[in-house]
Amino acid sequence: MPPDLEARFRAGDDAGSGAYIRSWLLVFILFNILSLKLDYEVFGPDAFAVPAFLTLGVFTPVACLAILSLNDRPSPLRRTVAATVTSLLDMAIVLNGARTVPDGHADVYMVLAVIVPLVVGLIAALSFRHSLVFCGLSFALYLGWVVALHEGDLAGNGLPLLVASLILVPIKVRFSRERQEKQAFLLRLSVEAQAAELTQANARLKVLSEIDALTGLANRRVFDATLAAAWDGAEDWCCVVAIDIDRFKDLNDTAGHPEGDRCLAAIAAALDGPTRAAGGLLARYGGEEFMAFVPACTPEDALDFGERLRAAVETIGFRYRKNGRDRTVTVSVGITAAHGATRACGVRPSGLLKVADLALYDAKSRGRNRVEARPVLPDAANRDAGPRDGISGAYSDAGSGAYSAAFS
Repeated sequence: MPPDLEARFRAGDDAGSGAYIRSWLLVFILFNILSLKLDYEVFGPDAFAVPAFLTLGVFTPVACLAILSLNDRPSPLRRTVAATVTSLLDMAIVLNGARTVPDGHADVYMVLAVIVPLVVGLIAALSFRHSLVFCGLSFALYLGWVVALHEGDLAGNGLPLLVASLILVPIKVRFSRERQEKQAFLLRLSVEAQAAELTQANARLKVLSEIDALTGLANRRVFDATLAAAWDGAEDWCCVVAIDIDRFKDLNDTAGHPEGDRCLAAIAAALDGPTRAAGGLLARYGGEEFMAFVPACTPEDALDFGERLRAAVETIGFRYRKNGRDRTVTVSVGITAAHGATRACGVRPSGLLKVADLALYDAKSRGRNRVEARPVLPDAANRDAGPRDGISGAYSDAGSGAYSAAFS
């Protein structure tokens, strides 16, 4: 695999490999101690001292040091060194036993010398490359002892040499296992990448479903849901504001739609600042119409907020030319405010939106570039209030004079 993937694969080695090898080294020590009974029976009481010393005085301390070296989180190299040193030392002790054992028992020790690296190579979690080194050193030690030193009949006996080929078995086993592990690793990376892509795609879709692409504001669906949730738990005044760009069709027809889009983006930015400062939400509700919602906003504060919005747009001074004259883009603002207690009288979020839209119609009909307010009356919350572009509002003239005083 490429170096970066190889590093990630190695970094994902089982964190318990150190503990795993330590446990097997303990078993290895116990096995060698128990094998002293075989040494005693084969060597006899007089010659037993040498294998006993090699096992208890040499192998066991070295194996214990190997166990101590595998504390914490040992690296793959440290695990390989510990397993290799312990295994080669044990092989040397067993091979030495094959050299000094009485006649007729050498083959047993030669076979045991092969079993040592075979078992260690199979149980130790070595990488394929480290397995090559481990098995190669073990095989070289065995052949060097049997062939290079010409151990009498041992060199001519085919059985130990045939069994010696078992030392190479862990190489094939580790190659197949590591190949499967890497395939599983790559498959897991692929699944994770697909999951990440799907998560990003869902996030993008969520943004696209909630954000107006041109202005970066919330869209109508999000605004309606937010207003409904806020109104459902409102215990104080709530303010809803409708904003519409004055004579926007003239701008599009005269300057072109790209300039109209630039105007929408500029006005959205101008309106969003005061709305955020007031703790509210601004959304692009339609073509050139925006809606704002501000919780805990009294009628008096609502009028002041609406004026701040109107002034913010006027301040940016977005201009276009029509009939040889420069014209400044302005907005008309319609406001309504209702107390949360009016929910009990049937006032719904749709009623707030309709009345704010009717107030916007008032601002348009009274000269544009101005702020107008209308109240939401509980006793008329579900009645039609008159058409405005096919929209009916829940507003009644009855009693509106007293309520309008709060908006002046």
